[in-house]
Amino acid sequence: MKIMMLAGNKSSSHLVYQKINQTFPISTVVMEDSLSKKGMLKRRRKRLGLRTVVGQVLFQLVCLPILKRAARDRTQQIIRKEALDVAPIPDAAIQRVSSINDEETIAAIQLEAPDLVLVCGTRIISKQVLEATEAPFVNIHAGITPYYRGSHGGYWALVKQDKRNCGVTVHYIDTGIDTGSIIAQEKIVVTSKDNFVTYPYLQLAKGIQLLERFLLENKTEAITPKIADKDKKGDVFYHPTLFQYLHFRKRLKVK
Repeated sequence: MKIMMLAGNKSSSHLVYQKINQTFPISTVVMEDSLSKKGMLKRRRKRLGLRTVVGQVLFQLVCLPILKRAARDRTQQIIRKEALDVAPIPDAAIQRVSSINDEETIAAIQLEAPDLVLVCGTRIISKQVLEATEAPFVNIHAGITPYYRGSHGGYWALVKQDKRNCGVTVHYIDTGIDTGSIIAQEKIVVTSKDNFVTYPYLQLAKGIQLLERFLLENKTEAITPKIADKDKKGDVFYHPTLFQYLHFRKRLKVK
């Protein structure tokens, strides 16, 4: 199976590449540049409103550094237990583009002619890119779809007191936001040592296991995807604001 990867320049992309590439060599990685902070804030403001964006920025400036320090030992414990490799993707394997939706990406896909396109940490992929090949696009989503689409699905499931749906989904990508056909899902086990920072590590580790299982099975026979309930699209979640985080932590003890 010939696998190529579309990736954002994020730690999750590097972790997925290093783990999967050990058993299933990835032929090339098309990596998009990070969106500028100004551009990101402008897009969020248009979609969510100024008040929400200010609250999200305050959360990232005030809470996130504290949570990262508190989770340092637990994060390293997860990395060691799951044998995750934090080394960056080798530069020789990367083709860099401004956006994953550039014509360069389409050209790279058509030149590579992959059997499968693995996606990790990119912005929403355009219809034009998805139609550049007959190969399926597969993603690890940090949440149980269709109920927790968007960002930080594990955290929001805990906020909703929905531990049953605190987990991860491996799914095919379509033109919607985390609405593609489901390949596999599994919940994560959260301990008292975990917080907002470590939930994604737990989800990623479990998601990689599901992805490896899919790739192993797909070597011998095609996988029949599970179809998400189209009548239950769920909500699209975003980063919490400072006020949301402090409120839910105090009232619900969700870290």
